[in-house]
Amino acid sequence: MGFVHEIVIETSDQEQILDITDNLQELIKGLGIKNGFVCVYVPHTSAAVSIHRKVDVEDRPKLGEMLERINPDNKSPQYTKAALVAPTEVLIVKDSKLVMDQDQRVYFYEFDGPKQRKVVVYVTE
Repeated sequence: MGFVHEIVIETSDQEQILDITDNLQELIKGLGIKNGFVCVYVPHTSAAVSIHRKVDVEDRPKLGEMLERINPDNKSPQYTKAALVAPTEVLIVKDSKLVMDQDQRVYFYEFDGPKQRKVVVYVTE
């Protein structure tokens, strides 16, 4: 059986990175999922999601600079940046926890805020 849930996010800056790992873990716990899969999807053209190492505050501008350098479209940079990061991630749940390295986190990326956004999560056991 699968469950679809939406996480509503209010961004406050034009470009912003938000850690949503704890939101996902709480959802898994609340649904009582022991083992399964989690699909995280961002249904916005100027936002994205990614799994990577924990991002410290001092590293965030470096990530922004990297995306600026590889962005080929200066007319619509928010859409290109979102496409480079990607709208979807899939994770595994084992023993009611996300299977991730202790230094990994799931991040929501805003590239055209501030806005109210949603992250659609599909969880299956």
